[in-house]
Amino acid sequence: MSSVAVSDLAVLSSPWALGPLHLRNRVVMGSMHTGLEVLDDGGAAMAAFYRERAAGGVGCIVTGGIAVSDEARGGPDFAVFGVGGADERFRVAVDAVHDEGGAVLAQLFHAGRYALANGMVDRHGRPQRVVAPSALPWAAARGVQPVALTDAEVRHTIEDFAAAARSAAAIGFDGVEIMASEGYLVNQFQSPLTNLRDDEWGGDAVRRRRFAIEVVRAVRAAVPDLAVTIRLSGADLMPGSTTDDEVDALVHDLLPLGLDAVSVGIGWHESRTPTVQASVPHGAWLAYAERIAGVVRRSAHPDVQVIASNRMTDLRDGEAVLRDGQVDAVALARPFLADPDIVRRSLDGRFDLVNTCIGCNQACLDRSIVGQPVSCLVNPRAGRELALPLRPTTEPKRVDVVGGGPAGLAAAVDAARRGHAVTLWEASDTLGGQFALAAAVPG
Repeated sequence: MSSVAVSDLAVLSSPWALGPLHLRNRVVMGSMHTGLEVLDDGGAAMAAFYRERAAGGVGCIVTGGIAVSDEARGGPDFAVFGVGGADERFRVAVDAVHDEGGAVLAQLFHAGRYALANGMVDRHGRPQRVVAPSALPWAAARGVQPVALTDAEVRHTIEDFAAAARSAAAIGFDGVEIMASEGYLVNQFQSPLTNLRDDEWGGDAVRRRRFAIEVVRAVRAAVPDLAVTIRLSGADLMPGSTTDDEVDALVHDLLPLGLDAVSVGIGWHESRTPTVQASVPHGAWLAYAERIAGVVRRSAHPDVQVIASNRMTDLRDGEAVLRDGQVDAVALARPFLADPDIVRRSLDGRFDLVNTCIGCNQACLDRSIVGQPVSCLVNPRAGRELALPLRPTTEPKRVDVVGGGPAGLAAAVDAARRGHAVTLWEASDTLGGQFALAAAVPG
């Protein structure tokens, strides 16, 4: 990535078209599972979460994965359209994004063999099945053996995606993203590691990619007037899995079906290769998005947008990516937990005020995997916007904070954001306290 001047985010800040959508900038908030989707609060917490990020200036938001059926859920805190008041909660959240001038896509999700279904029941009180292309569990399955989908069930699952897309349209979403990456069901069909079938849906690379093709075809037919994107893994990072050529062939086959964009992710959750940890260099996976962009540009559908993602925490990095001219937009996820105002602050040139994601995964990914409420180690308000509101004070005071460790720094920033005049006192010549000591540990 080339260097970019601090004040110059000209390409990133420019408007662009995502199918029928005209977006105010080329920053996408990528999908993150939060657990807010199932809270019995009428959608208030989810709406507050998305509202802050839309108000912060992001062009487009992609929701956390919304399961296309009961058995598509990754865990008990996944929502399903039409179940338990989910539609009304999402309607409130969509309205909140629109109120702030943003657009929002519903991510259509099926966990496949990644479902953590021990003890889960469907809407009829029956134990949730775990289904997959073939009856192959994964390491974290907790003893649950997936059931191989029959041909009829495969076709029914394709219709589940289409039905979920129609629900998204009825709720008011601006579009949908088909989750086909990171080892979930659509990705499982593509890989020889997880698809051992020898029928219309497997047996060779052409038949393995048929499921993804039919899902896209069905979704596009279901919502002809909405934006439709797909999230693909540029590489599975699993020995013996789908090759680069096979991924490129899938992209080539999908392009004539009416896609508006391809968002490029990386890896599977069970891969031994780190993908999103702090030790992974920023922009490490850009080459995979650029490779797929090359496939798109050489095709008969060069106007399909390509969105790069993973390990970008600074919008100056995003600007450098876009200036290279290969991709059309950048997607960031965890940085929006760390700072809902990352776009506005960056476009104002106030990079010094951006609260930066440190790639620790402790309060976000680690919690989501075990069904705990998602938040952020450097922004505990994330996911708790209603419980921890930032109300400006009507009586500004002088506030002295003694001690520049993590607690003192957080208290000083919070008081200042509320409008108080704050002085922070620290005896040593550096800030950070014991956190500075922890930062000295290698790695």
